[in-house]
Amino acid sequence: MGFSQFKRFSLYNILFAMIWWILEKIQPKWSSRMLYFGLRGGAFPIVKNMDPVLTSSVMGFSFKSPIGLAAGIDKRGNVLDELIQIGFGFGEFGSYTLEKEMPEKKTFLINRFKAIVVQSDGYRNPGVSVMLPIFAARRHLPSVVGINITSTASNEEENIKMGRKMSYLEEFELLVQRVAPYCDYITLNFANPNTELCSLISDRSMMVPLLKGIKRMIEIAAPLKPPKLVVKVPLDLTPTEVPMVTKMFLETGVDAVIVGGPISLTKNSGFIKSKAIPYTGMLSGLPIQDRSTDLVGKFYQFGKGKLPIIASGGVFTGEDAFKKIAAGASLVQIHSALTFSGPGVIYKMNRDLAKILHQKGFKNISEAVGCDFI
Repeated sequence: MGFSQFKRFSLYNILFAMIWWILEKIQPKWSSRMLYFGLRGGAFPIVKNMDPVLTSSVMGFSFKSPIGLAAGIDKRGNVLDELIQIGFGFGEFGSYTLEKEMPEKKTFLINRFKAIVVQSDGYRNPGVSVMLPIFAARRHLPSVVGINITSTASNEEENIKMGRKMSYLEEFELLVQRVAPYCDYITLNFANPNTELCSLISDRSMMVPLLKGIKRMIEIAAPLKPPKLVVKVPLDLTPTEVPMVTKMFLETGVDAVIVGGPISLTKNSGFIKSKAIPYTGMLSGLPIQDRSTDLVGKFYQFGKGKLPIIASGGVFTGEDAFKKIAAGASLVQIHSALTFSGPGVIYKMNRDLAKILHQKGFKNISEAVGCDFI
């Protein structure tokens, strides 16, 4: 089944897992530094043979595994390619804004719920221009990689106040112009509940010109190998908004949709009460799993399989990944699982997902997409 290189775990691997677990309990930010050294030091072996049942073709790309790395883990370009080598099928850099942004940020890990709560007014990132040399240096690598871009202005008027006399379209066009030559797909991040973008996703009068303008800019910026266009939508979309958003994406040539991202505990106070989460902020991890899976199913049903879906939110095991795929996702992204369990989680997820697919009689993962509705 292609996982023989993992039959023997090295002492280094075992020690890494133990220290990772301790650091996550004491000081989470240290674990990100350890991740860099662990991957560069060979704590996890490179995957050379993946079970063929996991391979698929989505958006014209070939994926050795449907499980990818969501944006947010690697904003400096330090570890994403190494993570892909140990079993992830693809990865995503970001999110990035035009300029460097370093808002105050507090992160709370709630282990008993496998939940992460972030209190921040935006995305901490070095600004997209700083990253361009790093993107250019790794462009020759075969990995399927996306770049996630967004705006942290709460509205277009705020853009003007900040000295950026531009609309959302102009802002995104500048971002696309810079990153298009260096990635396989571009993700427009509309999933941040703290910005106006989250509510504008269902505003056809704004979104249609924006998406068409971005598609044109992609063709101009990278005419020889234009990246695919992906949009990340918020989990707060209502059942009545999903058909309209799906239709709009298909009409404007969006290549895939990412269903997932955090939810605002301030706007969804019921989550605090029902899950006994003692914080406000943006919630991700296991508590949002069901909401994400339900929205994946709605997009799949209305899109009739024509719009590829990348599912994110609460994926911790191979079984979790299969539930997203059965609901209609062609690919799955993880973030919180890596934070809580370390890089070794990808081997277990690939192994268990392959086992489930074999047990259910699927010859390849594409056959399982949307099987809940057959």
